Amino acid sequence: MDSLGGSSAAAKAVDDEGKTPEYASNASEPSKKKGRRNIMLEKLKVDVEPSLPPYTYTPMLFFFYGSLTDPLRLQEVLRLPAPPVLKPASVQCYKIMLWGQCPALVHGPTSNHVDGMAFVVENEEQHRMLEYYETDAFHIEDVRISVDRNVVIGRTFMWADDPIELVDGTWSLEEWKRDIEEEMASHFRPLED
Repeated sequence: MDSLGGSSAAAKAVDDEGKTPEYASNASEPSKKKGRRNIMLEKLKVDVEPSLPPYTYTPMLFFFYGSLTDPLRLQEVLRLPAPPVLKPASVQCYKIMLWGQCPALVHGPTSNHVDGMAFVVENEEQHRMLEYYETDAFHIEDVRISVDRNVVIGRTFMWADDPIELVDGTWSLEEWKRDIEEEMASHFRPLED
């Protein structure tokens, strides 16, 4: 061993002017060596690495079975300038259960079907607004939708929480509208003294 405490190879790294090897230099001093670009390697990376096209949302048919079957509610949720045109639709092998007063779509017997409405969600912003409206209690699932005498692949909101929270029951848009109207009217009744 030599006086530097390293191998003889380290001692050879000290040049004639008495400089210490690079590993022994003060770490706070920036390196004076410039990095060398390997242009050929950069070109090879560009040629080899696939570039992904920019993400674009693909419009998707959605099946609605609850309050979103009401064009005025869907207009409000999606902030549309006019009520949307919805098409009558159904899904096979599912059933509706109730979470409080809210309908929840779950898997059901093969002979079962659920009626609702179909609507094409045009962009990612509408998609996010629907997810926000439906809350984390529901998740999006692919589903076969019967619409206009055709069966197409689309999406719907399925119950995502514990099924023990659900009860058997039925849901009606007309009853829901009536309940909403009664609730709104109760806010405008004169107060009794």
